[in-house]
Amino acid sequence: MGDIGPWAFALAASAVLVGAVLQSVTGMGFGVTAAPILVLVDPRFVPASVLLLGMLVASLAAVRGRADIAGGELGVALAGRVAGALVAGAALAAFGGTTEFSLLFAGLVLIAVWLSISKWHVRLTPKSLFVAGLSSGVMGTVTSIGAPPMGIVYQHTPAPKVRATLNGFFALGTVASLGSLAAFGLFTGEHVILALRLLPALLAGFWLSRWCTGIVDRGRLRPLILGVCVASSLAIVWKALT
Repeated sequence: MGDIGPWAFALAASAVLVGAVLQSVTGMGFGVTAAPILVLVDPRFVPASVLLLGMLVASLAAVRGRADIAGGELGVALAGRVAGALVAGAALAAFGGTTEFSLLFAGLVLIAVWLSISKWHVRLTPKSLFVAGLSSGVMGTVTSIGAPPMGIVYQHTPAPKVRATLNGFFALGTVASLGSLAAFGLFTGEHVILALRLLPALLAGFWLSRWCTGIVDRGRLRPLILGVCVASSLAIVWKALT
């Protein structure tokens, strides 16, 4: 990959493969798995190339589980995602760095996870979906990790619906994030080329995921979602501070 050595490329491909498996079976997790590794390999990957790769695997998984997508809920969340993406794109263009935004959202997600473990229950309503979509749009556009808000809202939902609806959300919602970045000159052909070099690893992860869905569906989805939310938040904090 040009100035990226073979060992660094192998590390990047491994992160993409694992992230693709996790995204396919839970509906979230590609960004938290891939972004921290890819930003170490080459900062150019984040956020645009990671978002593009995440959109591709989410699209494949959404098509595979399309019968379980909750269309009405998806529309409300996407409206929030578009609004959040526009806000984040403008903030990135205006300020060049959004460390404060990243730390604020990561902290709020960690608090939400703690409350969830303490039996706090977020009701799945149009309002909560819009707010989650809005937060996801800001976080995803700024950091390439936008799963936590949606994961908190959907943590008590049956696994097939979660997997299909969240993948549909990220497949369509990421278009808004990439469009926002492109409008402000932050998504170019270079980012597309970087992403395409890792496409074989992405497809391999999606193919492998078919053997993992049964494990997730046997009552293990909620702990996995909350774990991904915590890991996502810590990854955002690490990225912001470094």
